[in-house]
Amino acid sequence: MTDKVTTASDSAKVTDVNSSKSTKPADTSNALENENHAESKTPAKNSPQELSATQVADYLRSHPEFFQSQTELLADLTLPHESGKAISLLERQVVILRERGQEARQKLGSLLANARDNDQLFDVTRDLVLSLLRARDATEVAEITQDKLTALGSVDACEIIVVARPGLKISEGVRTENAEKLAEEFADVFRLRRTHCGAIPRSSIENLFGTTSSRVGSTALCPIMHESEIIALLALGNESEDYFNTSLDTLFLDFIGHVVGAILHRSN
Repeated sequence: MTDKVTTASDSAKVTDVNSSKSTKPADTSNALENENHAESKTPAKNSPQELSATQVADYLRSHPEFFQSQTELLADLTLPHESGKAISLLERQVVILRERGQEARQKLGSLLANARDNDQLFDVTRDLVLSLLRARDATEVAEITQDKLTALGSVDACEIIVVARPGLKISEGVRTENAEKLAEEFADVFRLRRTHCGAIPRSSIENLFGTTSSRVGSTALCPIMHESEIIALLALGNESEDYFNTSLDTLFLDFIGHVVGAILHRSN
């Protein structure tokens, strides 16, 4: 039987192999630890980053044209001028100009809102006139007027009251009233002979609109005229207490009053 002889070189090879095998787990462990440590230092991509005042200042310094495209932001900035307890003339001028700018924007918004209302009112007025031209009698004139104006978004209640007079031919479904009584209750309308907008007593609102009076906060009273005589009264109601106010433009309503008056007189 032949014995195996182990030489010195063979022993060295075995030692190197065992040594390399023993160091691999340690190297792997160190690599994983380094990777985890690097990930912990890397900030989350989705986490918000707050800008410091220095960063903002550096950005504005590098982009001096920034406010040229951000005029609205520039108008809202407050730059107090150091002048002790007193307000400097420059700062006061800026405040005044800013207030005037805000007032101008509010007036522009009001004008645009009025323009939209006038567009709608014009459409309704045109439709009303065309429908009135086809009316066959005074009853249809009153009914068409009430139906068409109720279609306005700003009108929550509408009533037409025809002044009673000898020879009036109109349906019992259309409300009539004595001229003296109307003139006493709505003196401003009969005196000025033009549309009156504003607050009136609650009792008058109930008298005008009956069951729908609970949803009326403000009114517009338009005299329906033929020549200089008031032959009917058109009452419009809105649920808001300040919608029909003394500063409201009544051009279209006055025009409607004259048109309806001419056709109502002709139809009777």
